[in-house]
Amino acid sequence: MREDPEPLELHSGESLKDHKADAHPSTGGAARQAVVDTDQTAADTDQTLADADQTVSDADQSSSERDQAQADADQMASDRDQHASDRDQALQELTDPSAEEAAESANASKVERELSTDERKDATEERSLTLLERIEDAARRDEQAAVRDAQAAIRDRAAELRDRAGEHNQRISGPGGTYPTAAEDRARAAEDRARAAEDRKRAALDREQARLALEKAQLDDLTGCYRLGLGRAMLQREIDRSRRSGGRLALAYCDVDGLKRVNDEQGHAAGDALLKGVSEAIRSRLRSYDAVIRVGGDEFVCVLSEVDLEQASRIVDDIQDILAKEQHGASVSVGLATLHDDDSLATLMERGDRALRKARLASPSARSLR
Repeated sequence: MREDPEPLELHSGESLKDHKADAHPSTGGAARQAVVDTDQTAADTDQTLADADQTVSDADQSSSERDQAQADADQMASDRDQHASDRDQALQELTDPSAEEAAESANASKVERELSTDERKDATEERSLTLLERIEDAARRDEQAAVRDAQAAIRDRAAELRDRAGEHNQRISGPGGTYPTAAEDRARAAEDRARAAEDRKRAALDREQARLALEKAQLDDLTGCYRLGLGRAMLQREIDRSRRSGGRLALAYCDVDGLKRVNDEQGHAAGDALLKGVSEAIRSRLRSYDAVIRVGGDEFVCVLSEVDLEQASRIVDDIQDILAKEQHGASVSVGLATLHDDDSLATLMERGDRALRKARLASPSARSLR
């Protein structure tokens, strides 16, 4: 009968894996190295997650600060409206207000209500931008959660390797180990992670629906381009992205040539068809994530990321060719401007508008670069 092996005696500075490697030189060293490798991978992943968590935390703080600013702006707008209403009410209660008093009160109320309207418009744009950023933040959190799941799988693998090393010692030293229970716990944890992953998928679908609903509510009914409110928020987001990445960005300010003449001579239905054709020609040449905004009756603004003036000029040429072919000689005048280090959204759009006015003075379908 084969005698049971004697339990291993560990001396100072020795470990079980040292004996395991000695006892099984062909497999012990490889197992020990596999454990070390998986532990190192998990440690690297931990650092990656820590960095990503800090990034998302900073983004959350920024969103929170903007939320407070939007709430403050709404409150200021409400206070101005109330003040204007109180002034109008006080005037009505006067038995015989003078014409000068009435005119002064009416003018002051008009100014305050205009300020309130502007503040609410700005707050609406900020809310749109904040909502889009939160959707993106949530997507990044999902990515981090997926990384955590991968990290947990790596740690499970390391634990399995340790269990195998422990089983060798258990065979030597006798029963009493808890490895089967630990393996069961890991299996349950893996099932929990799988369910959490499914929950994240459903949440991602909900966020996508919310984003689509937001965009649909802010799209121009005729052309399908962004309206000015959300459009400005999208432009600002692209400017911010370009600055974070150190990339290039060009803005194209477009004006539809001859729209008034088409409306007068062929009717507004023909004018609407021309506007739709222009928006389709623009979008057909741009990438899916390049924002197109209708800023006026016959004006569009396009933002082109990661392009310089020369590349933007070629894109505009392609749009002109597509438009002339599809809309029987139709054209747009275009002003191009690139993002400068000290630009705000307002200054970038202003330079694009100046370039557009210069192009209009030149000739139809001309292009000016700034």
